[in-house]
Amino acid sequence: MKQDKLKKNLQSQAFRFFNAHYNGLGKNKTEETNKIRSHTTFYKHVECAAFTAEYLEVKRLKHITPELAQKYLGLRRSDGICQKTLDFERKMLERIIKILSPDKPHHLIRETELNRTTKPKSESNRAYTKEQALMIMSRQTPYTQLSTEIAFNAGLRAFELLTIQSTKNASPASSRQWRLDLFKGLDGVPYIVKGKGGLVRTVLLSHELSQKLEDRRLEQPRIVDDRYAKKVTQYYDLSGGEKFSKSFSKASFKALGWSNGAHGARFSYAQDRMDTSISGVSYEDAKHIVSQELGHFRADITERYLAS
Repeated sequence: MKQDKLKKNLQSQAFRFFNAHYNGLGKNKTEETNKIRSHTTFYKHVECAAFTAEYLEVKRLKHITPELAQKYLGLRRSDGICQKTLDFERKMLERIIKILSPDKPHHLIRETELNRTTKPKSESNRAYTKEQALMIMSRQTPYTQLSTEIAFNAGLRAFELLTIQSTKNASPASSRQWRLDLFKGLDGVPYIVKGKGGLVRTVLLSHELSQKLEDRRLEQPRIVDDRYAKKVTQYYDLSGGEKFSKSFSKASFKALGWSNGAHGARFSYAQDRMDTSISGVSYEDAKHIVSQELGHFRADITERYLAS
């Protein structure tokens, strides 16, 4: 209830702000050159501004400083938001800063430039070391830590965490030709997840993590809404999807000063599997194994995860 009240308050603040300073509805371009003339764009600004303030955990729009705005864009980029959305959010923030912080520069660094200056890694390699993963987890709650452990242990996408279920209740897609040597060299408990494109596949969790996960089993499955996975049936009380992705990025920035996003867990999984886990097969076969374990069916995709 408290969170809902804050959200409504932020939406009200955002509406008053843009109505007072940028309302050009019904005006032509020559009359209002710097105003918002489209109803859709106007209310998109309101919604986005309220979302940003809530994301940054501030109670007033005026608390969004240029520094916080730049940090927000970095977090959102790590969340995997498309460039078009990032450009819109950057423009929205510049409009806020121009009015509320007139004594400070309001033009923000483009996200691509920001990414180069804050992350000590190449764009292609998003993997975390085990030490970095532990540092990130130290900034998370025990509830969210389990999702991070599982993501690294099984190479899961953020939204796939919401879809985990027992092999007793589901099976991998029968329309695919799955290799018989998947998870070669690993010991654990198989689970089923629904991934990109609706592909249902088997993943493997360590016995320790499986026990922790079973402690979170829901008595009755529940339907959850997620920006990434839409409506999904959840069988375990586990953080996942957009909420987990945001939380992970925040924890990474606090612990490391930068973030490769929760998707970096898949890079870590692929590199660890290729480096240490798979033995007795050719390099090409190993790439095919990792590709299918990650929910792909092309060895060349594995190469993307292995960039140094």
